[in-house]
Amino acid sequence: MDFLDRVAYRLRERYGDEMEKQTVVLPSRRAGLWLTRSLARLTDKPLWSPSLLTVSELFRTFTGLLPADSDTQIFELYNVFRKLFGEEMSFDDFWPWGEVIINDFNDIDLYMADAGKLYSNISDLKEIDAVFGGLTDEQVEIIRGFWKSFNPSTSASEARLRFCSVWQKMAPLYTAFRESMKAKGMAGDGMLCREVAEKALSGQLQVPEGRRWHIVGLNALNNCEKTLFRYLKQMGVAEFYWDDDHFFMDDTEHKASLFIRENRRIFGNAVGKPDTSLHDPPGGLWQIIDAPTDTSQARMVAQLLEDEEITGEDDPTSTAVILADEKLLMPVLGSLPPSVEDVNVTMGHPFRLTSLYSFLKQLMALIRSARKSDGYISFRSDDVLSLLRHQYFRLLAGTEGDIVVREIIKANMIRVNASVLGERFGLKQLFTVPEGGPEIPEHLVAVMENLEEATFTAETDGPSLSVDREYLRMAIHSTVRLANLIRSYSLDIKPDTCLRLLDRVFRKMIVPFSGEPLRGIQVMGVLETRALEFRNIIFLSLNEGIFPRMSYDNTYIPYNIRRAFGLPTVNEHESIYSYYFFRLLRKPARGWFLYNSTSGGLNTGEMSRYLVRMSYSPLFTPRHRTVHINVGRSRLMAESLSREQEHNMILLSRYGKNSEANKFLSPSAVNTWLNCRMRFYYRYVCGMPEEEMLEKEIDQRRFGNIMHEALRRLYSTVKGSADAVKEVSKMAGEREQIRETIIATAMDEMHWDRPELLSGKGVIIIDVLERYARELLLYDSRHSDLRLLHLEEDFTGTFTVASAGARTEVMVGGRADRIDMTDGAVRVVDYKTGAPKRDAITIEGLFDEEKDKRNDAVLQALFYCALIRQIHRGRLVLPTIYWIQQLSSADFTPYTRAPGLEGPEALYEEWKTIMSDFQMHLELTLNKIFADNEDFTMTSFRRRCACCPYRTLCRR
Repeated sequence: MDFLDRVAYRLRERYGDEMEKQTVVLPSRRAGLWLTRSLARLTDKPLWSPSLLTVSELFRTFTGLLPADSDTQIFELYNVFRKLFGEEMSFDDFWPWGEVIINDFNDIDLYMADAGKLYSNISDLKEIDAVFGGLTDEQVEIIRGFWKSFNPSTSASEARLRFCSVWQKMAPLYTAFRESMKAKGMAGDGMLCREVAEKALSGQLQVPEGRRWHIVGLNALNNCEKTLFRYLKQMGVAEFYWDDDHFFMDDTEHKASLFIRENRRIFGNAVGKPDTSLHDPPGGLWQIIDAPTDTSQARMVAQLLEDEEITGEDDPTSTAVILADEKLLMPVLGSLPPSVEDVNVTMGHPFRLTSLYSFLKQLMALIRSARKSDGYISFRSDDVLSLLRHQYFRLLAGTEGDIVVREIIKANMIRVNASVLGERFGLKQLFTVPEGGPEIPEHLVAVMENLEEATFTAETDGPSLSVDREYLRMAIHSTVRLANLIRSYSLDIKPDTCLRLLDRVFRKMIVPFSGEPLRGIQVMGVLETRALEFRNIIFLSLNEGIFPRMSYDNTYIPYNIRRAFGLPTVNEHESIYSYYFFRLLRKPARGWFLYNSTSGGLNTGEMSRYLVRMSYSPLFTPRHRTVHINVGRSRLMAESLSREQEHNMILLSRYGKNSEANKFLSPSAVNTWLNCRMRFYYRYVCGMPEEEMLEKEIDQRRFGNIMHEALRRLYSTVKGSADAVKEVSKMAGEREQIRETIIATAMDEMHWDRPELLSGKGVIIIDVLERYARELLLYDSRHSDLRLLHLEEDFTGTFTVASAGARTEVMVGGRADRIDMTDGAVRVVDYKTGAPKRDAITIEGLFDEEKDKRNDAVLQALFYCALIRQIHRGRLVLPTIYWIQQLSSADFTPYTRAPGLEGPEALYEEWKTIMSDFQMHLELTLNKIFADNEDFTMTSFRRRCACCPYRTLCRR
């Protein structure tokens, strides 16, 4: 018989006719519902239900003090601190310190310690006996050992002196804080319990006549609970029911039995076996399963429910899925199989894991990044983009956010004007920046109220958003409470402080899930299992450090002092978790215990100490099992894509001579085909542009763009001039003009203002660009007869190709950086800011797809030479590459190492030969691009894939 069934049986047998006069105190509300079900099963007649309370609710029935939440206590504690010690500490610095102090004060009250003695600063060991009179010899010895090793007079380190400085403030702070809270009719949990316990000790606690209390299924009791329970027992109005029918009660050394033994000794047990009888060992079938990830644990739940035919059992409430780590709640619920019709979740879900928290986090980051300049407020573009991309922003503005995201990236905005955003979306409230810290909570509440309203509108055409509204209402409630506290305590906190406070409040919030506990499979946290028993248990996240949870000493009271005054330490923490775990093993016929075996971050990959104990205990003999994830290689895309007629139709519709698109195939497109046909397919057939990214720095591509445009602006003043050399030479000496031209160009290219550009690395890059521009001007000034013909102008031509079963003309062309004339030769000048390529070239090599390192720059320049050679009949038209990094080198030459291309002195016949050869290879390549039988294949040189924007599509 289950523990709660035995309790129900005894209650009915002894108090069946007076059940309305009984009050049952249980560990949780869920246990109360289970007890109610057990009582209902014992009779087929209507029966009065006893009053059901948790321990904290029991204490509240005996006092008029109102329970205060932790945030209220911290504000009150800071108010008291300022009155006692002045403005030693800002509220921002005080908050984390205050959380620790509140916890310590709570422990002191729950365990009824003497705060005055506990916080005594003992500088002379002889004082110990006088100060700590009334303590046991063991307690005094522990205190003596601590202060003897700590005494600052022997080692006056700064840390020890700081500790003593704070320590001596604690006793007066504790006393003043209690008085202030009582004056306002409030109390923390510990203070409230101590108020009741002290009344019980003095005999002044008023107990209602005719009522009887039944203390059921508790484990570790603090001193306040023990005091109240003793008082009720002495008055003869309380009975105690300890869940002690477990194997570990036969082992005096087993930590799970520590508190139950003590409780049984003090209060007795109204149910259970005599102390001398042995208990039945667990009789279930156990499996310990190591899974490689948390997600695989969640998926294993679904597999176990179906494979073990648990979903088909008559009573699904007898199966519990227990989560030691609450972050697995959503993955588990999302993994449940369709055969699970009903699920009851009664546990908390951390608010920090919700989408609403991430939205609020982005909104707070936006406020933090706000900057006021010239009367306008702007935000960092990164924060704006994160907010606009959030799913909750879609509720407010639909798809308009995506359009603005693209505009911001295209314009490469570093900061975005707040008023522009507000007007664009009609959401001025969202992009308004509160003037001070106290106004920020109200601002967030207004935004969340707009969001809540938007969820109703969105539901008309989409799925239910009721869960999102619950998140919003809970967040609104907590934010309003914080705003009221700030206002009531008249704190003028800074915006950064307020944002940190809000984040702390949000991170502490737990979203409660509640359902119908008496239906469906039970999904719960560890604390919800208290006093309950199940036939099947699936226990997740049984990792060391998660269960038992790693105990951090979040306290200002040293360990030895805690021991001496009976405050809880890590030892009690271990015993409590041990009891939670091993008491669950009495009833189950089957149990599965999962843990994450992969080490990473804070997870060591070790199974819990309790699973280790199970593994080596003859009482369990569990079967071990390992879950493997079969990671087969995802299907790779074929290395070659067959050419379809549709592909050619697309190309001809874009690049055909008389096509509506009126586009021309550029030399960059030809180079792309030669480097990787698949990349050509994505870019020029599918029309997939390379993803635009927000650039916060001037990268190599932007550097080249600025260099090209700045040179165009500088040279535009001498274009067509007969005295260009003189003017260029003069310009080379005007450093201020060069620098200002480069700065203006960079501002246009990056869409930055001048201060943004000339901060950080920007200054260095401008200096480099200025040096390169001057060197190029100086280099050109050494030509005696330089004449500039064209700057950044388009040149086009037509070629005839065979495509789609017919001969057709296609348009080719592009924009040449510069075309000039010197020494009787026409030059197609291409500026290159990258690493120089000085190797000798052959025409065949330029078009060889199987060659790893082709000279793309020469092919591009020759492409333009081929387009304009008919305009300049009888002259050499030479590809001229200005490798800007090498302009100042003594041996630099812009010409190509190939017969007929060495410079203006090259032989005309050799030039004609090489140009004819180039023309022939270009025609062949263009025919391949438009051919019906030339497939799109991936490059064999995987090195090229490293910087390809389409590499994820090829899965390389």
